[in-house]
Amino acid sequence: MNTDTADMRRDPYMATDLVDEAAVEKGIARTSVVIALRDDLRIADCIDSIDEDVEIVLALNGPSDAVKKLIAEHPRPLTVTEIEDVGNLGAAYNAGAAATGNQYLLLMDSDCTFAPGVVRMMVRAVLTEPVVKGQVVYGDSDGLLSKLTARVREFDEGDYVSALSPPLIYNRAIADHIGGYHFDELIHWCEDREFDFRLQLAGIPVFYLPEARIFHDAQHGFANMRSYFRYGVGEGIAQETGVFTTPAVPVVWRLFEASRTLVQCARAKGVGAAAYYALLKAAFHTGTAHHLLNDPYQVRDRYPVAAKRARMVRSIPQHSTRLSKAQLRRLRRAHWEAGRKIEKVADLSVFHPDAAGPGRPSAVDEPRQQQA
Repeated sequence: MNTDTADMRRDPYMATDLVDEAAVEKGIARTSVVIALRDDLRIADCIDSIDEDVEIVLALNGPSDAVKKLIAEHPRPLTVTEIEDVGNLGAAYNAGAAATGNQYLLLMDSDCTFAPGVVRMMVRAVLTEPVVKGQVVYGDSDGLLSKLTARVREFDEGDYVSALSPPLIYNRAIADHIGGYHFDELIHWCEDREFDFRLQLAGIPVFYLPEARIFHDAQHGFANMRSYFRYGVGEGIAQETGVFTTPAVPVVWRLFEASRTLVQCARAKGVGAAAYYALLKAAFHTGTAHHLLNDPYQVRDRYPVAAKRARMVRSIPQHSTRLSKAQLRRLRRAHWEAGRKIEKVADLSVFHPDAAGPGRPSAVDEPRQQQA
């Protein structure tokens, strides 16, 4: 097991139980829900599900007229910022972080809604944990593809703890320890995966809070395949810039990794889900090839001078974010060569001073569940 991201099980006496209500109220006042938004009118339901008086930041990227009208007429106060790079989620989240001075950033998607009490639950947790991840409940409809999409999403993101968003809340002070930035604006669609890798390089754990549930709207048709195609484009960019590792023998590695992952999916979710996942894998690798051939987001001209591939025989599996010791060393060196020195944080208490109530033990001394 990777000792840098060892799996430490939840203790019944949670660190979050140490936080008093006065501290939670102060935390809520210092929290912003950041939502990247383009043309999704389901944002109205998302906003309605936010049941605390937190700042709501909408980071627009190519908004439609209908979305602009909805925002202008919405009764709740909204902080709105906009970027020109359509579809760049990393840039949108960075713009959202820049638009607020609040300490805690809760990342959310426009096609999801919070369960009652989840916002408060996540704020309470982030007062004692630098990064907190909740659980996504994937909706489905009567259509076969919708049901298969829900099963594959549960398998692809739900059986390991990561910093993939949403729902994800974190203390913005961690940015100073993970390279000086929140999200990489070059790689577009894998921005949270790259964020997760830098957390591991800095030794910052992700606290998993499964009771903090959000509900993802049912996906229909081949919309999910389009998402995986875009993830493949992001993977291609990230490999070229060295923030992801590149397999030294790409075809052999991809066949090995895909075969192993599909067998695991079949065991966990059934043969039908595995067959559908194979199509998603194909879309993913097609997206990577599309970037290599066409550079669809025109990012190569913006690569840093030091950008180069970080090659490894055993690269990082797509169905995981956990880095081995060798992968940690390789990515740490890649960041160092690019001028970003990311070292392990010696004392995690710097992220939550005075979070515990008077006379209670510090949450730093409590067991924490790290990335599985």
